[in-house]
Amino acid sequence: MGHTCAMRTPSWPLCAALLISLAGCGFEAPAPKRTPPPQMPEPPVSTVSVSLAVPVNDLAAMLNAKTERQIAQINGKKVSCFVAKCKMDLIATRTGPITAQAQNGGIAIDLPFSVMAHAKLGGFFKSGADANAIGEARAFSTLALTPDWHVQTHTHGDVQLSDSHLQLGPINMSVTDLWNHNDEHLSDEIFKQLDKRLGPAIKLKPQAEKLWARVQQPIRVGKKPLSWLLLTPQALRIGRVESVNNTLQVSLAADVRGHVVISDTPPVVKPVPLPRPAALGAPSNAFAFTIPVTLPYEEAATLALARLNKRPPHVGSTQIKITKLEILPSHDDVVVALRFCVAQRWDVFGWFNSCGDGYLRGRPVFDAATNNVRIADVHYDTGTEDLLLKAMHWLAGDELAQQLQQHLVFNVAHDMDKLEASVTRALAKPQGKDVVIYGEVQGFSQPTLGWTDKGFLALFTAHGQVHATLNLQKS
Repeated sequence: MGHTCAMRTPSWPLCAALLISLAGCGFEAPAPKRTPPPQMPEPPVSTVSVSLAVPVNDLAAMLNAKTERQIAQINGKKVSCFVAKCKMDLIATRTGPITAQAQNGGIAIDLPFSVMAHAKLGGFFKSGADANAIGEARAFSTLALTPDWHVQTHTHGDVQLSDSHLQLGPINMSVTDLWNHNDEHLSDEIFKQLDKRLGPAIKLKPQAEKLWARVQQPIRVGKKPLSWLLLTPQALRIGRVESVNNTLQVSLAADVRGHVVISDTPPVVKPVPLPRPAALGAPSNAFAFTIPVTLPYEEAATLALARLNKRPPHVGSTQIKITKLEILPSHDDVVVALRFCVAQRWDVFGWFNSCGDGYLRGRPVFDAATNNVRIADVHYDTGTEDLLLKAMHWLAGDELAQQLQQHLVFNVAHDMDKLEASVTRALAKPQGKDVVIYGEVQGFSQPTLGWTDKGFLALFTAHGQVHATLNLQKS
């Protein structure tokens, strides 16, 4: 099957006889060993954060509207009246509006009230008395988030009363002393009423759900080709409560891995349920996501074959006609499968061609200076080389591989420029309703090359800042 006559000068009848005997001959190298293509690296983790502001004035208005005028009451409570036991009735009633201020990440609350007390002294000194006092509860509410996104408040503080007295026979008692003897019941009842109203009024879960749902929706970032930014959620975080301009501000942040996919229709995304909240350190608007420039193997093979048809390779005086070319992925390289024919220049009709299938291997690389994807270090696969050494040893060198390598170069600069421009424009435009997202691309990294089962993949990273705002009017 070898064309050794082409490289020597035997008598014409002998060469003609050998060539005629080889006419229509073929050869087929064994299929090369391949392993699955390498996995692409995961996109970097970025954070999409929003700031939720809760005006404390609104909370104070809610407390005033929903807190009952009567804030504490005890009936027939046995208390110590120094030298004897007495029974006390006490009613505390709010006398004015509750005021509140954001302070140290919590809520400082003032609640004015009045007290009507009635005490009965039994035994030898049977007596009864009434007294009134004016008081003020000064409290501070801290906030905590439960694993199911509900807000709990813990209110504590102290109560101060005016100096009002009860005269029970020989006993002169202050209302303040009576209150303090029952502080755990009376003060706690006031604070529990505040906690009962405050926690449910601070709604973080609906806002967290909106942010979580929004980041999972594809964002169109390109028209030709149609491309979509997908933010794959990883975690949802919440920061510490801060006090700013009499508001409670909380940062919500979604950790995401962003990447662009090219698709004629929006990718179908399976929603990920709202996770338990994780702690957020310092909020950040920095983002990074990967953008792929894809070159299908079929398209690359078509380009290479067209070039080879225009400039067929030669080994010595023999022309090598490539009639079929495929690119097949493997883990560490790609395989270039060829159907090629060895042809003589004088054989105008190709009667004496010897055709067969062979395989070469090469390593895909990316040239950042030219934005070219190319296959380097092209060489015969072991099985093909062994076959050629036996049958066509004059073709078994590296000359064909070197010529072939010159045609395995594919420029992706135009596709990269288009994607960079379209992504930059699309992100600058605010998108969404309940949660509005927009971004500022500040730069692009140098691409890295990978390959999949379908084609080459030049990945470059966009980085900048992403902003998200909550439209609380729709809450």
